[in-house]
Amino acid sequence: MLNMKILQINCNYNNQFCSRQCLPTESWIALRDLITSSDNYYFNERELLKTGYLPTFNKARFEYSDYKNLSTKEKLIIDILNKKCANLEDSFSNRKDVSIKKDAERILEVASKIKEYFDCKYKNGYKLVGIGNSPAPIVETMQLLGADASTLPFSRAQIEDSPVSRDFPYEHWVPEVDGGELFSNSYYGHFEKCSAKDWEEYFCFYGIDKDFQQRTGKTLIFTDYVADGWTKKYFESILEGLGFGKNYEFIETLSLLPYGVKLHLNYNLFRCLDGSSFKDYAKMESPKQYIRKIDIIKHPEYIPSLPERLKSKLFRCALYDLMTKK
Repeated sequence: MLNMKILQINCNYNNQFCSRQCLPTESWIALRDLITSSDNYYFNERELLKTGYLPTFNKARFEYSDYKNLSTKEKLIIDILNKKCANLEDSFSNRKDVSIKKDAERILEVASKIKEYFDCKYKNGYKLVGIGNSPAPIVETMQLLGADASTLPFSRAQIEDSPVSRDFPYEHWVPEVDGGELFSNSYYGHFEKCSAKDWEEYFCFYGIDKDFQQRTGKTLIFTDYVADGWTKKYFESILEGLGFGKNYEFIETLSLLPYGVKLHLNYNLFRCLDGSSFKDYAKMESPKQYIRKIDIIKHPEYIPSLPERLKSKLFRCALYDLMTKK
């Protein structure tokens, strides 16, 4: 349960702030009820934003400038939300504290160690590209730390739901299609097949091409959490079909950290990446979460136009707070 001592904000507590920035007692009670009415792991993001208690978070994006301009009232509410789930045990990853604030500390530690290692290993620079949702929180935290790192929206469902067997070679399941042939997809509705040119333009949209290493001198690195290996197989087949050859490295997310680096882990990182524990903090959800009848390969511009989720904004706020206090 939430720490009720934090939620039971009274007049004495509020006196340390300007009264114009404080919520009336009845509003604090309403906020408390809204947060605690949901289960231990989630809160109703849409209903919370409707209250108007977090006006800064109504923006599509949450940047460092927004963090610096938070009102005292917003900071109080964010502190409550980011401590939600405190002291609860996560049976999947064995995290004894699954609050947003604590997870931000964990991810920041992992991302900092990876960046420190990569900065030493790749003297000429590198570009780290996370594939899909799994590595996104770590990769995007590295980006906040100053690394050339970004997330490439990608889901094996984009390929796997094709009527063509997934065991066929690249040219069969990413074909050139005459007349814009459509195929049925239970999740997306109708999803247009994509040509090799479509894939090239998709990668170029995110600043990646087969000549990236020769053009920039940087090492191009792709990373993803590998479970059954199908996403990796699809992705590398696409790269092969586009002529990337050996002009990149693929490093599994769990292997980004060099052997022997000590972390203050009191949880199972493997389970956090395998499940949705850390994925919930991704800046952008993977296509299968939000897109229905949009082919993001043909129209990658739709992904950046998606608004960020409240939980990802709260996570980033926790990161900014940690980084500014270092």
